[in-house]
Amino acid sequence: MRLIDPLRRAFRWHRRGIAALLLAVAVLSGLAAVGPRSSGGVAVVIAARTVPGGATLTPSDLTVALLPPQAVPEGAEGDPDQLVGRTVVVDVPERQALTASVLLDGAGGVGPGLLALPVTFGTTGTVALLRTGQRIDVLGASAAGSGFGVIAAGVRVVAIAPSDAGPLGGADPSLVLLEVTSAQAAAVTAAMSVSGLSFALR
Repeated sequence: MRLIDPLRRAFRWHRRGIAALLLAVAVLSGLAAVGPRSSGGVAVVIAARTVPGGATLTPSDLTVALLPPQAVPEGAEGDPDQLVGRTVVVDVPERQALTASVLLDGAGGVGPGLLALPVTFGTTGTVALLRTGQRIDVLGASAAGSGFGVIAAGVRVVAIAPSDAGPLGGADPSLVLLEVTSAQAAAVTAAMSVSGLSFALR
């Protein structure tokens, strides 16, 4: 009793201060329990670095950011594991969200041993003739410098990215993703470095 009585008197004297201290501890504990996810942020997969069009996504290409709900773009993915192995159809800048609009449709992926090569054909008007799954012949300058001709025959169109409006209201040529062999990819890339590409429908 000798020890308890002084403690009781001390508590009565300082009860307001003790109550304030307990309240502060409770508030801090509550804040610690509320993580970023419970504060209204939405997990969105973004590019950890710039990913070139036609590339297959790897874990090192992806990271997760928390965005306000109103800033989450349509078609955004929250789980990076769902995107590993998918192909992007356009260049994806660092920290841009990975959405369905920049990804190759899973049903249109390239076959074993083949590549997805992004190319541009002339103007947007001609690209409007193309459809996903269509077979075309790619026309361009030959590597031997012998003129303009077929440099990749019977390649499949796997995706067509929407064109971007230019500053004067025009449109930039659409990016087309083609399923090609390694040899065709080299020939098409070499032709693009010399002149523009065209195509013939099959």
